Amino acid sequence: MSDDTHDKPVAAPAIHKGISRRLAMQMAGAAGGSAFLTQLAAAGGAAAQTANDYKALVCVFLYGGNDQSNTIIPYETNAYARYQLARPTLAIPRNTLLPINPVGYTGPALAMSPHLRGIRSLYGQGRATIVANVGTLAYPVTRAQYEGNSRPLPFQLFSHSDQTGQWQSGLPDKTSRTGWLGRIGDMMAAGFNSPNAISIAMSIAGNNAIQTGASTIQYQITPWGPIRVDPINSWGPLWQAPQATENIRSMLLRQNGHMISRGFSAIYNRAVESEQKLSRALNSAPTLTTVFPNNYLGAQARMVARLISIQQQLGQRRQIYFIAAGGYDFHDNLLTEQGERLTELDGALTSLYNATVELGMASNVTTFTASDFGRALQHNGRGSDHGWGAHHFVIGGAVRGRRIAGKMPTVDLDTDTDAGQGRLIPTTSVDQYAATLARWFGVPASELSTIMPNIGRFSNSNLGFMV
Repeated sequence: MSDDTHDKPVAAPAIHKGISRRLAMQMAGAAGGSAFLTQLAAAGGAAAQTANDYKALVCVFLYGGNDQSNTIIPYETNAYARYQLARPTLAIPRNTLLPINPVGYTGPALAMSPHLRGIRSLYGQGRATIVANVGTLAYPVTRAQYEGNSRPLPFQLFSHSDQTGQWQSGLPDKTSRTGWLGRIGDMMAAGFNSPNAISIAMSIAGNNAIQTGASTIQYQITPWGPIRVDPINSWGPLWQAPQATENIRSMLLRQNGHMISRGFSAIYNRAVESEQKLSRALNSAPTLTTVFPNNYLGAQARMVARLISIQQQLGQRRQIYFIAAGGYDFHDNLLTEQGERLTELDGALTSLYNATVELGMASNVTTFTASDFGRALQHNGRGSDHGWGAHHFVIGGAVRGRRIAGKMPTVDLDTDTDAGQGRLIPTTSVDQYAATLARWFGVPASELSTIMPNIGRFSNSNLGFMV
């Protein structure tokens, strides 16, 4: 059931520090193909959108499964004691925690990890919110239904690869070759972006499933810019053989002949044109004074900010970004390693928000976190094992901040949301999380089932955390 690969950060020079083996595999993996969306539905949804505005979604995926219990922690004395009893070797000292005061929340007092000072500040300013106990769900499920196996459940719970795929596809009970951000891209691109614009979906963290659509093809760049894809022009005569060079160029640019040749030519030309257009636009990008962390996630966030700054030159009024960090599989050394990862996350997300303020676009950009799953509350000595539900952050000027969306679970063992060892049974589905973001992005309420086909199984498609 569970693939317990330990994700230690690999040694890498300077800014690459912290990339895990799992993230490297995700960046190298394939995700794509045909989809079940029809072009008719996509065109219809896009045609309904006419507002002359700009919006961007930024997905920050934490590969490995972030530990929710040491991200949002009980602060009230009795609740903290139960948390400490469940994980005596993992509990963060209470006097180091960062207390928060959520609007309208009546449960035991809460705090954030001491490694989240920037996000806690944004939370206090009303620019960040917490979405509680989110996870993959085929249907709403109680503990009794889970234990009695009387309710359909997501395939292969607690498995990294399966749960990552289901988080990104939004379909935990069926196979899908598209992701929910890709389906949003299918619906929105034609109505908002110019016909010759670069893809609505841009990844700074390699290939992923969440941005894959029927017509949406994610455009991948590095944190330092687009990849040069025209070796013929950049290398000069091939092997000092001008005729060979010309033959290869002719083959790459061929517009007739076999369908495979034409298809390859179209892909090649699109890649060359996109790289050239993006490079020119980035050369004219304004210089940001916001300082980003000198690590890989910080570099990705900085590139997102630069791309947002040139959205007009790119002819894009809708943009969907994907950035990611690895090393969140905390079976061992949780306190130290999660502290390092959350410090990176805090710096990157805080800097990205500050850059959108600098650009005057804070209300146009919404950043949200996602991860394979949460982790078990019960400690295993030095870490915690795979879980299910987890807490996530949403940050931006259009966020209804300083709130808790969804139901914050009791942090204890043997509760009504305990699937065993303190693994949280989700009370908020990925469907609801995604649908709320999709609504803000401009997807009509009538089209939400095209983005999240199972949304009708849940009572609420709007969690209320967006303005």
